[in-house]
Amino acid sequence: MNIPKIGMRIFKTFIAVYLCFLIYLLRGEQGSPFYSTIAAILCMQPYVANSFKVAMNRTVGTFIGGLTGLALLIFERNFIPVGIPALQYFVVSLCIIPLIYFTVTIKKQSASYITCVVFLSVAVTHGADVNPLIFAVDRILDTLIGIFVSLGVNAFHLPRRKNRKILFVTNLDGSLLNSSGEISSYSRIRLNTMMKQGALVTIATTRSVETLLPLLEGIEMRLPIIIMNGAVRYDLKKRTYLACKKMNHETAETIIDVFAKRKLNCFTTTIINDVLHVYYDELINPVEELIYHSKKRLPEQSYVCGDLPKDQEVLSIMAVDQLETILALKTEIEKLNIAVDVNIECYPDEAHSGYYFIEITSIQASVKNAIIEMKKQYAISQVVAFGNMERNQEMMNAADYAYVVKNAADELQDMEPAMIGTNDSDIVVKTIARHFYIKLLANKK
Repeated sequence: MNIPKIGMRIFKTFIAVYLCFLIYLLRGEQGSPFYSTIAAILCMQPYVANSFKVAMNRTVGTFIGGLTGLALLIFERNFIPVGIPALQYFVVSLCIIPLIYFTVTIKKQSASYITCVVFLSVAVTHGADVNPLIFAVDRILDTLIGIFVSLGVNAFHLPRRKNRKILFVTNLDGSLLNSSGEISSYSRIRLNTMMKQGALVTIATTRSVETLLPLLEGIEMRLPIIIMNGAVRYDLKKRTYLACKKMNHETAETIIDVFAKRKLNCFTTTIINDVLHVYYDELINPVEELIYHSKKRLPEQSYVCGDLPKDQEVLSIMAVDQLETILALKTEIEKLNIAVDVNIECYPDEAHSGYYFIEITSIQASVKNAIIEMKKQYAISQVVAFGNMERNQEMMNAADYAYVVKNAADELQDMEPAMIGTNDSDIVVKTIARHFYIKLLANKK
């Protein structure tokens, strides 16, 4: 069982709460530290940018709740008889409806909670002999102190040297993703923080966009990611495909004919108007059926049963079948005149025992070429790569310094790269942080 460590957000919350108590002492014990500390805890956020937004929203909520509470105190003292607490509590509770509705109306939904907290702190906890105006102002001030102490603590950080000329390239499955197939909350927050400070991080994966987007939701990638085995780079912010390495129409048709003669299906991927279009024929085996039905309704990809349009260039041709069939296809394609113009890769289908993929792309489509181009584009001094499977060898060879996780395939470990922890320990992101903030690397070559 892995016991989680105390994160920076927890430690910053402790500092903010303690500062609220110190401010209370410096004020001569005026007001109440309880409301300041509650506001500080509520406003502490993982990211500084979020803290500013939350602070502004909750400042608005504080004034709305405080002023509404003041109005209710004045109303109670003039119109609600003393000694009927049930009536008083009914009126207080009734006020929650317009308060929440108002924050929703002005599009400050995140302020609803603090609005109600401040309102109740004024309307319920007041003393009968206290001046309503002074009491309400104290509660508003207490809450504002907590909000801005939290904002200040979250925004403060010690200056640290940052290595903004290192390109960090990581595999996704088995490296950045944990054994549950997710990027942990720690890794997401840490990655976003570093990238906002200038860290150059990208992902190299055989996955296509429709399976990537759910995994990378909430991660603010600054650089395009390398997908489809280097055939294309994808800008997550602009949702557009970049640097596409395509094979020409004639080459693609020659390869498709090999499948047709054997009465086998293949999935031919193209890009039309920034949308992936996948052309296929009759689905032959159950794995093809599963692939098709799992992806056909995804908005980022359009499946078309029919022939490849005339003169349409192709990103990749992929098929899945038993190993014997895949190897026979590979051998036949390698005998063609156009074989020098393409990359042919075969690899097992991890999800379906006994089945293998064959993927054909342009000879220019490779992770190595994508890394070389990114080095030039972003004036990179060094490349650090992280991987876990045999298919990552090309990426490792293109890097100045390579790491593999402990759960890496034996073939990759035989390259004798530096070994780090498992993918369940956030080790990739932790190692990126170590080099981004601290250590300049010496080339391995």
